[in-house]
Order: sequence, then structure tokens, then C-alpha cells
Amino acid sequence: MLREVGVQWSAVLGYGLGYGLVLSVLFTAAVFAGAAMSRDFLLNDYPPAIQRRYGRPKSARGHRVALLFGVFVWAVCGLPLLVGAMIGLDGALHGGLDFLSAAVCAALVFATLTVWDLVVLDWIIFAGLRPRLLVLPGTEGMAEYRDLRFHLGAALKGSPLIVVVGLLTGGIAALIA
Repeated sequence: MLREVGVQWSAVLGYGLGYGLVLSVLFTAAVFAGAAMSRDFLLNDYPPAIQRRYGRPKSARGHRVALLFGVFVWAVCGLPLLVGAMIGLDGALHGGLDFLSAAVCAALVFATLTVWDLVVLDWIIFAGLRPRLLVLPGTEGMAEYRDLRFHLGAALKGSPLIVVVGLLTGGIAALIA
């Protein structure tokens, strides 16, 4: 019995991390595509000093690209991937999908995205490599691009979404199952 439980959790972990990584790669591609269409589309996610130096509000194009980015990441990628993870997990679990396994899997998908966004996008790419595409005009060379604490704080502020998505997904799975 204990061995069976271990297999169950390894499936939950595998689906959560696997689908989370797929979502993370798509999220990264969407960030670069969005920046190519409008460099200011994520203006509100930059450190305040960079926003002040940039000195302009988000452009109308930036607003449209931000909306398209949100629709693409969450409706076109996130929701279908989460549904796919739940369907696959349902088939992988001996007793089928239940509240706890669905909640943990969904939370892992979003936790993976959160950690990827922080470490890969924010710390390595944005703060470390600083590709020109992600540097706002007139803010080149600012030390605030390397402010790792700012990005950690932003990730921590968004982390309650991990629990919310997990609980909602678990609840929906329990109702459907």
C-alpha cells in the first residue's frame, strides 16, 4: 500500500512539474514576443526607478499587447495545459483524480511557473543578461535592472495565486469526478 501511495505522488509531481515547465517555456516565448511588439507592455512590472526614468505611461499599443499576452498565456496556454494535466493525471492514478491530487498538481504547475519566472526570466535574463529587447529606452545601464530583491518581492506577492489555483482546480476536479 505504501509503495502504491509513493507511485501516486510521483505521478502528481511528474504531471505538475512537467506541465509547469511547458507553461514556463510558453510564458517565456510570450514575454519576448510581447516585448518585440511593444517594449513597454510589461511596464508596471519594472522596478519603480526604471518606470520613473522611462517617464511615460504604458502606451496604447503596450496595453493591447499586455491584453493579448494575458489571453495567450492564461486562456490559450494555461487553461488547456491545466486541463491536459488533470486528464493525464486522472488516467495515471489508480483511483482516478481526487481533490488532493488535483490541487497539488495544479499548485505545482503554477509554483513551477513562479520559480521559473523568478530565477530564469527575472534573475538570469532580465537582471543578468539584460537583452536590449527588455530594456526600456532611456533606462540603459540602470543599476535597478540588477535588483534581485525587487523581483523576489514581486514573486512573493504573486505566490498566493499558487494556492488559489490549486484549491479551485481541486474543487472542480472533486465536483466532476
